[in-house]
Amino acid sequence: MKTLKQFQYFIAIVEHGSFTAASEQLFIAQSALSRQIKMLEEEIGFCLFDRTDKKIQLTAAGQSFYQKLKMHLLNIEHSIDAANSIAHGRGRCLQLAHSSSIVMDCIKIQSLHKLCEKYTLEVEISTLSSEQQIEAVLNGRIDLGLIRPPTRRNLQDVHCAELYAQPLYAAVHQDEPFFQQKDCISIAELSQQQFVSTPHAERGGLSYLAANLCINHGFYPQKSSIRSRKACQLDLVDAGLGICIVPEEFRSQLPAAVKLIALDPAPAPSKVCLIWSKTADEAVHQAAAELQKKFICADK
Repeated sequence: MKTLKQFQYFIAIVEHGSFTAASEQLFIAQSALSRQIKMLEEEIGFCLFDRTDKKIQLTAAGQSFYQKLKMHLLNIEHSIDAANSIAHGRGRCLQLAHSSSIVMDCIKIQSLHKLCEKYTLEVEISTLSSEQQIEAVLNGRIDLGLIRPPTRRNLQDVHCAELYAQPLYAAVHQDEPFFQQKDCISIAELSQQQFVSTPHAERGGLSYLAANLCINHGFYPQKSSIRSRKACQLDLVDAGLGICIVPEEFRSQLPAAVKLIALDPAPAPSKVCLIWSKTADEAVHQAAAELQKKFICADK
């Protein structure tokens, strides 16, 4: 059976000019090298070397074989290098998704950019709900996901690591008389307000978290006539259609007429977690570990 090693031996003999020089370079006994070449010739059905003279010379068939084999071996080596790069996270395009309630701010983008530079990666970013991300991680459509718990799907099926947690605020229109003199507000005081973001029947995330806070304070959030679970909910507040509860990172997205009011007593901070498959390759595990380190350093 022809082997890659035999092909490499043949190339070495040709390029070093003799069996002796090739065996020294390859750290293999000359007799063993001769035996491998003989086996290769028997397998391919023609002689590679003219052995009638003391100085080895390629046969016409051997010369043709060498020229084509050399080119193919270079392609194989390039293919191995490329595959090795992918296996170790270099030259790979990672698919990353994030929930719409997670702002892809400068810190996150810079972290991804440094990751790309360090491992010669590319990253393609998309937006999916937390539940959709879990499903996409499990079926291999995405490599990494940024989710905001709680979710309606079990997180035990994937790796999940908390990256950071932020306080929650009420996002209100600054000209609304009820909020003009308030620096902080209790959730109970929001019972008569219309909310521009209400939970999806089958999904968790920020709107689900906000609704649970309201329910725990004795009321279900009233619905605004126009609602959104996307970042544009701030634009609905800006249009005077109601309020919403958002994390600190939404501050960078605030329209001019919208302000954040602290909640008192402050509810538990809203977490953002990184998820990836338990069967992911080394490149994904490596990227996940790097992102966790970057956010731990950022918190410090």
